[in-house]
Amino acid sequence: MKVLNKSSTTKLLAYFAVIFVMFCGFLIFRHKNQVIETKNLPFYNVALETVADGTYLGKTYTSFLHVQLEVTVQNHQLVDIKVIENKGSQGQKVEPIIQEMIKQNKSVVPAIKGEELASLVFISCVDNALKQGVQGTN
Repeated sequence: MKVLNKSSTTKLLAYFAVIFVMFCGFLIFRHKNQVIETKNLPFYNVALETVADGTYLGKTYTSFLHVQLEVTVQNHQLVDIKVIENKGSQGQKVEPIIQEMIKQNKSVVPAIKGEELASLVFISCVDNALKQGVQGTN
């Protein structure tokens, strides 16, 4: 069995430190890109009073989350939001935001704490669907 000398141990620790710093840098870079990507999503803040009855499909795809939702409106009320596609590591944690949208009868609701970016993807997706039903724009 070979015993590492002090020089070998120092080099090994230095390699691990470099790899750790590079990994942390990658995570920071990826998060910054996700913030920029989310910031550029369309948000319409559609007033439900302007949306005709119907079912509308919204799609929002980002590098970290793919969401498709089917949004049903009756009498200017959100009555149902079905998840058609929810692919991404954060998507499952954010699904409760759907019930909050229905409860408050609006697409713009407070984000899920700790999952703000994914929450914004869902909000943008519902807004995208509702925009299709705005009366006078078809």
